[in-house]
Amino acid sequence: MKRVSILAAVAMALAAAVPARAETLTMLSSWDESYNAVPVFAQEFAKRLTEKSGGELSVEMRGPETVPPFEQLQPVSAGLFNMLFTHGAYHLGETTMAFGMDAVKDDPQARRESGIYDLIDAHYQQRNLKLIGVFSAASGYHILLKNPIAEDGALKGRKIRASGTYHDLVNELGGSVVTLPASEIYSALERGVVDGAAWPVFGAMDYKWYEVAGYMTRPTFGITNLSLFMNLDTWNGLSAEQQTMVTDIAKELEIEGRKHFEGLWAKEDKAMQDAGLAITEFGPDVAGKVDGIFAAGVWKQVEDKAGEDGKAFHKLALEKNLTAQ
Repeated sequence: MKRVSILAAVAMALAAAVPARAETLTMLSSWDESYNAVPVFAQEFAKRLTEKSGGELSVEMRGPETVPPFEQLQPVSAGLFNMLFTHGAYHLGETTMAFGMDAVKDDPQARRESGIYDLIDAHYQQRNLKLIGVFSAASGYHILLKNPIAEDGALKGRKIRASGTYHDLVNELGGSVVTLPASEIYSALERGVVDGAAWPVFGAMDYKWYEVAGYMTRPTFGITNLSLFMNLDTWNGLSAEQQTMVTDIAKELEIEGRKHFEGLWAKEDKAMQDAGLAITEFGPDVAGKVDGIFAAGVWKQVEDKAGEDGKAFHKLALEKNLTAQ
């Protein structure tokens, strides 16, 4: 018996001396590292996970050159990649649930405490995905225009390049939607194919659209949010300690990253004006409504395409006073 006890003790000691098997997770990103949200959120998440896990978990980044942004949800769901850093509007053809966050007030702590994340998480778990975090870029959207807002105070008669994110807003303000990829916006503005382009506040400087557009609309509307998902099988394969670590890092970055983006927004706004983009205000009858018009368009899509889950999401956001009425 004594010999057995000694052997057992030796075996336990040897097991403790052997480090846990290191695992590399692949994170698919909808953007390459030139998009400022990637280093602030995705790459920083990867760095902290490696550090806090003592090297047991690391992350290998894969960008849109691997899988096009609008086609990334399914391969992560299928387990071809372990994680996905994206925007809810990039998979509107499959579900609009995460897209609804763009109509939710920009308060990371209130969002988590509200139960909204639990609803979104349960919805995506049906697609074998686990919601890890939602990161605010502390800014919303605007429209770049060749000419300033006219007497109508809105977009009457103008052709506006817009993705599904902005369709309802553009139509409600009297404009007509033109669907173009980001890569064609510069030439479309330059040649007059479109009169303007809807886009997040961040990004115009990188694309140099200020060279072919003279104005940017104010006030801005909505909130730009980036979502981080994990394949559900990968999540379930983590230890309870690792799951807590992953969630805690996401919570940290939801707050710290947002604060960082506040400073970035101020710098980019000044840079755009220095580059020649002038501010053009929506008319007084429109300015106070533009955020609500945008939110209404978002919720319409969420309820239409995410069904009862989308309706429950909208209802909860209203009950918690986290969206425009």
